[in-house]
Amino acid sequence: MDNDEKIQLFDALVNNPYIGICIIDKNGTAVFRAKINEELTGIKNSEIIGKHYSIMPHHKELMEVLTKGIPKFNWPFKTIKGSHAIVHRIPLKIGNETIGALSIISMKDVKEIQTLLDKYDLLKNRLQYYDKELRHLRTAKYTFENIIGVSDKVVTNRKLAKNYSKGNSPVLITGETGTGKELYAHAIHLTSNRKDGPFIRINCAAIPADLLESELFGYEEGAFTGAKKGVRIGKFELATHGTIFLDEISSLNISMQPKLLTVLQNHEIERIGGSRVIKLDFRVISATNKDLEQMIKEGSFRSDLYYRLSVLNLSLGELRNKKEDIAPLAQHFLESFNEEYGFNINEIDPAVMNIFSNWDWPGNIRELGNVMERAVQMSNKKCILVDDLPDYLVAFWKLKPLQSSTENQINVLKTSRDGIERKLIESALISNNWNKSRAAKNLGVSRANLYSLIKKHSLQK
Repeated sequence: MDNDEKIQLFDALVNNPYIGICIIDKNGTAVFRAKINEELTGIKNSEIIGKHYSIMPHHKELMEVLTKGIPKFNWPFKTIKGSHAIVHRIPLKIGNETIGALSIISMKDVKEIQTLLDKYDLLKNRLQYYDKELRHLRTAKYTFENIIGVSDKVVTNRKLAKNYSKGNSPVLITGETGTGKELYAHAIHLTSNRKDGPFIRINCAAIPADLLESELFGYEEGAFTGAKKGVRIGKFELATHGTIFLDEISSLNISMQPKLLTVLQNHEIERIGGSRVIKLDFRVISATNKDLEQMIKEGSFRSDLYYRLSVLNLSLGELRNKKEDIAPLAQHFLESFNEEYGFNINEIDPAVMNIFSNWDWPGNIRELGNVMERAVQMSNKKCILVDDLPDYLVAFWKLKPLQSSTENQINVLKTSRDGIERKLIESALISNNWNKSRAAKNLGVSRANLYSLIKKHSLQK
């Protein structure tokens, strides 16, 4: 190519109506500028050529590329006419030495790109909002201040749980239904160094066995029939840098137990249908109202999984064995429901506290909370009275002298009206974990009779 051809090509570049080019030397002085740049910026070439580029309104970006030697591609640029363009800023180098910088403005109107950028910003803001909301939903709610009680058992368990919160070892919490197992799990998480991470709760009994694995470990698209499109993140992945709480761990299918054990030992998972091993950082807290050691003897729970889950243990006592906790718990629930419903009830009648002290509380703290919630709403808004309590507690109070023998318990069932009868049966079933043989024995009725009564009152677990 001769010099004339080179000059023609250079002239075509200078007068090109599609791209704007500007070159600065290593000192930041503008040494070349295409004609179209005048139309894009409203600044004539004669005003910038031979002068330091800092006089330009948008000089910082190109000067930064010159200084750092790092290019910046695909930056939006709005011309003086209001049209949209894209600018690339590139360092000019010989070897490792930067000798100048070049800006190239694409003159194709990029409104579509700008629209996409605007949509991206909108989606980004929405995702940040949803992420914040999800973090709120996945955050533990209860602290040790919510664990109410003065009994030796509660004092000891609070101290143990606070010590457990300092480490990362698995914790197994055992106790009857309604004793506050989840509350302790929340408190341990919120006192730990994982408190800013997620708290993921999963009820192992509430998810069908054939779906539990995908729920825990997630799956890849097309992993199995019925799988939704895209990747499904499992609970363990969601819990990374936080805590996963496996409630009712005793309900875990025997075929699922070795898979869970492997995850707990290695702290890694593979999504169903995937081939990539994903390393995770989580702490596991589990809970059950069953005797896992007995289940091991029966062959329904693996001993190796049990020992992995129970590195640290908390055994929560039953409310009937911690009668000194009833009064502070009742007062706590009264204050909580006063605040929730906007009431100002200041007293609990001594007769009510007498009933509370003598009742066995088969549903434990949860049952007491339910009783107090009902009483607060049924009350005259000044004092909790006996008549504000559920029928079965009123019947217990009125008929307590008759409940000294099995024979009298049968008489109670026969003479109580339907509402009281239903509550008595329901309480017996709950206190025996729905073991109908034991419940029938406690009520003083035959198993067949109990089945008839369950059917009569449409009772379900």
